[in-house]
Amino acid sequence: DHNDHYTQAGDLYRLMSEEERTRLVQTIVGAMTPVEKVEIKLRQIGHFHKADSEFGSRIAEGLGLSVSQEV
Repeated sequence: DHNDHYTQAGDLYRLMSEEERTRLVQTIVGAMTPVEKVEIKLRQIGHFHKADSEFGSRIAEGLGLSVSQEV
């Protein structure tokens, strides 16, 4: 399906080693930290969460946002 923007990203995340996942999460958290609007952060976390729930949760945690806020 051409409208599915999440399955391939989630599959790639799940193929990564734990070290690679940690590095990716740290990179994304670092890029998103300066964003001032919480709504933008939550919207992005939602996209990561749709790809893989652990991925979204780890990014939320790294940004100091609770998992309940992202859903």
